[in-house]
Amino acid sequence: MQEMKIPTAEFKTFSDYKEAKTYLQKCTVPIVIKASGLALGKGVAVCKKINEAEKFLQSAMIEKIFGEAGKEVVIEEYLEGQEISIHAFSDGKTYSLFPTAQDHKPIGDGDTGPNTGGMGTIAPVPWVEKESIENIEESIVRPALKGLTEKGRNFTGCLYPGLKMTSEGPKVLEFNARFGDPEAQSYMRLLETDLLNIVEACIDGTLSDLRVEWNSGYAACIVIASGGYPGNYEKGKIITGIEEAEKVSGVVVFHAGTKEESGEIFTSGGRVLGVTAHAPTLKGALDCAYEGVSKIRFEGMQYRKDIGAKALRFIDTRKHTY
Repeated sequence: MQEMKIPTAEFKTFSDYKEAKTYLQKCTVPIVIKASGLALGKGVAVCKKINEAEKFLQSAMIEKIFGEAGKEVVIEEYLEGQEISIHAFSDGKTYSLFPTAQDHKPIGDGDTGPNTGGMGTIAPVPWVEKESIENIEESIVRPALKGLTEKGRNFTGCLYPGLKMTSEGPKVLEFNARFGDPEAQSYMRLLETDLLNIVEACIDGTLSDLRVEWNSGYAACIVIASGGYPGNYEKGKIITGIEEAEKVSGVVVFHAGTKEESGEIFTSGGRVLGVTAHAPTLKGALDCAYEGVSKIRFEGMQYRKDIGAKALRFIDTRKHTY
């Protein structure tokens, strides 16, 4: 990102705990600390006090709660603004941009509590204007792919930058080389072109010959999680109501942390189900998704009740019928 002048937070990387702690004591809060490796979406802390940051740093680098993922950490500037997800199919020569999506990372309503792998999404995001998308393409997606090509590493697959929409414009929080989760569940309800055809075109280098088409309207995904997630949680809780949920108009339930035994479905992970809906309006998609959620039961289940709420407030203030 630095080489290609892609807008992102100011940051420093550390593999030495004492150096990281010394640097941290010079920082202003809020500050963000990230475990550099894979930590199931939970290796990030937004710290509002220095002692919180020091505690997280010790947990990651000394206590090794994330294992090898916390061997190296990134300490970076906190970016103010709403978060959105951008995805693009790429065959190494050209790319095709997805509609925008918005994940909801914290476990609790009102963006409270610890971060998770994602508790729900909407797509597209009604307040992201065409001009902003063009800016994201020119300042982030295109230079990222160009930079990889210049390094002899043509990118083939799904490029997924997570962004903060700051007062200074879009800035990158992270890059992934995969679909977002739970963004993918919403995207699969909107994607009209067969996914296999797109994947083959990316592999064959013929993406420019394929028109990737998306359904109109909106999709929403509500994640149902195990009690205790993103901390310790129990498995093996019997799940009921999935069939009833899928009888609701526009609803499809995606399985994430489940297992089947003797014809029954049980919990087997932190994020258990993704209840999705597709409808002409965002409110319609969210209403149907939540109606589907209301049919499902298992001991300890938890979910956010405000997925898409910020987008709906935007629509209300603009008096649009998104």
